[in-house]
Amino acid sequence: MSRASKITFALTCVFTITTTVGVHYVQGMERDTLHQGPIKDAKRVAEKKRLKESGLDPAKEKKRMFNQSEHELQKELKKQYEQQQPLSGEVVTKDGEVVKEADKART
Repeated sequence: MSRASKITFALTCVFTITTTVGVHYVQGMERDTLHQGPIKDAKRVAEKKRLKESGLDPAKEKKRMFNQSEHELQKELKKQYEQQQPLSGEVVTKDGEVVKEADKART
């Protein structure tokens, strides 16, 4: 057997083994993910049942939770932006005139 044939055969074997191991690994991950589906569904059903028993509308509660998380995100962004560019409370008009907070309150 020539050297080129041996190298080609070795590379083909390595590629085949790597592909086989990779496929088995991905199948295991998919199996675990599919197993989590019924568990998540049971949690979701239990949460809906708990909300109905407490008299809360599940759709409204979900919306409230979303709004709360969005509010927290916006607060974090505001804090981050204020660190990058602090606010002075002054407003500069197009003419270059500086309007302070006390002046704005009168208008």
